[in-house]
Amino acid sequence: MRGSNSLAIPRVVSKSLVARKSKVVAPSSISRQSGYLHTSTFINNINTCRSRNAIASAIPLASTSTYSPTSTYKGIGSRRNYSSSSSSTSIENEVEAIPDISEDDTYDIVIIGGANAGLAFACALLAQPTIASTCKILLLEGSSLDKTRNWSGQGDWENRVSSLTWENISWLESIGVWKHIEESRSCPVDEMVIWSNPSPRSNPTIHFPPLGHPMARMTENMNLQRALLKRIEEVGKGIVDIKEQSKVKSMRLGPGERWVGLNIGEDKWVRGSLVVGADGPNSPVRLFSKIETYGHAYNTHAVVATLNHPISPLYPNTTAFQRFLPTGPIAFLPLSEDSSTMVWSTLPPHATALKRLSPEALTTMVNAGYQLPESTLTSLTDKMIERDNLGKGIPLTSEEINELIAILPIPSTNTNSTDQAILPPTITSIHSPSVASFPLRLSHANEYLGTRTALVGDAAHTIHPLAGQGLNQGLADVRCLSNVLEETRRLGGDLGIKTNLADYPRERYPLNHLILSTTDKLHYIFRARNGLINWLRGTGLEIINEINPLKKILMGGAGASPNSPTSTTAGSSVATAPKRNEKQREFGRSISTDTLGPIGGWQMTAANGVESWFTIKGVAKMAGGVLGGVAREGIRRAAGSLASRK
Repeated sequence: MRGSNSLAIPRVVSKSLVARKSKVVAPSSISRQSGYLHTSTFINNINTCRSRNAIASAIPLASTSTYSPTSTYKGIGSRRNYSSSSSSTSIENEVEAIPDISEDDTYDIVIIGGANAGLAFACALLAQPTIASTCKILLLEGSSLDKTRNWSGQGDWENRVSSLTWENISWLESIGVWKHIEESRSCPVDEMVIWSNPSPRSNPTIHFPPLGHPMARMTENMNLQRALLKRIEEVGKGIVDIKEQSKVKSMRLGPGERWVGLNIGEDKWVRGSLVVGADGPNSPVRLFSKIETYGHAYNTHAVVATLNHPISPLYPNTTAFQRFLPTGPIAFLPLSEDSSTMVWSTLPPHATALKRLSPEALTTMVNAGYQLPESTLTSLTDKMIERDNLGKGIPLTSEEINELIAILPIPSTNTNSTDQAILPPTITSIHSPSVASFPLRLSHANEYLGTRTALVGDAAHTIHPLAGQGLNQGLADVRCLSNVLEETRRLGGDLGIKTNLADYPRERYPLNHLILSTTDKLHYIFRARNGLINWLRGTGLEIINEINPLKKILMGGAGASPNSPTSTTAGSSVATAPKRNEKQREFGRSISTDTLGPIGGWQMTAANGVESWFTIKGVAKMAGGVLGGVAREGIRRAAGSLASRK
């Protein structure tokens, strides 16, 4: 771990991830989530402070966090070196003193960021009895929260939609947030189908069947944020102050590093014992804390859009589909009976060409993305990119795309096979304003704790969306950190001291790194196309699909099951079981009236063997427990007998 104040944290470092390790520096453009502090403004303020003629009582740099950039931002792999100078008699090496800060502007915890992670952290703190009864909390947001506060839950679907796992839903319900969710705008995901078929003669698939409760719920970010804000306003009066349109202009450590001062206006300063950065991937709090990150950018952009399709007469729209293509996965995620959201991760030129298509042409391309064989789809997208000519050409029309599909070669399939592709509903239209794209990258902070600072959510890590774990990781972060702070406060400890908060990175860092590393590997494994990898990947999918215990373990690791039972209120749809079970819905057929043929082959034999091993292992574990108990009891009795003889 780098840095003079580094905290020893258990690390689970992937060799492949380390091989691509590079330091990531925040660019000057900040998203809405971190819009309250612009990096360029932050740098200018600090450099101005360093060169300003300071008064005699100024705080020396020995007790002030400073840094000096040695290079401009050049993307992934650029480096920024930080330095802290010792106190000097030179006026040039002193900074202007922080003005006196009143008790009204003094807080125990300051949260920077009013989006998902920041609002969730405030709610998590309000659910902690000691924190809520003894602490004063400030939440700073650079923009207005009126759009969140006044969201009606009506109208068109937003394109910022996240998957909330059952584990996090249970937690949100337990802290009083879920009751404020507009449930008509939150769709359960009861089943999941994942497939990759580079060969037209096979469709290796994993089907995750119902668990007795939704695996997750697709929920608009605005829906979640409004629910979190309502909960804060409901129980946080006198505990949590929210300052909107408050951009942090500078941050400085106070004397003795006992607190952090934050300048949020011309002459307005606040201070906190602990500053928590929930300020997004370009986190200024991370920059202030001199915490570097490692990772890499993917040569991939994610195209998102809201899809419209007919209501199925057979099944409710509660199944998530994801197809892995050579350029990246295309996901179909349910929103309502007749609407779904798409996330198509693909190469940047492909993403640009897709966005330039008309709504009708894009609808045709999305259907092709789910339905065409890989070789035909590749030829079609090549034609689309060629016509787009990096935005200079004339995009293909829907009629031209259909004509290309009619003349492009489509490889023959094994018509006698029962191994048929499982497809989502056919798209009829796309909501044009919802079409957008964003670049993807992986990053992980070297540490989560700085001097009186902590990082949560995207400020600490960013991930590829193929597993839908980004928001869920952030919620797990705030849940863990709030528990650690509660215990620290209960024992009378300082909330800003690293040693008091060590359990937070000790728990979250290895888990986050495992998810980041696994997702990163899956991205490259599923994109690879050659004979051996295709065979290994397809065989692995088919074997996993036949081992129900392994599928349950995988879903549990992804948060599809709560860690502990959570009570639910009567009538709550969160606890409602699905209307059908696995036997009532059979996959592997395109038409509901088709019958399923018997599944055999060596893959089934191998799967049965592995499943038998799980059974044998379970029985052996139970037998070992019984034998161990008998042995312990025998030793205890023998020791008692010897003692009585003495």
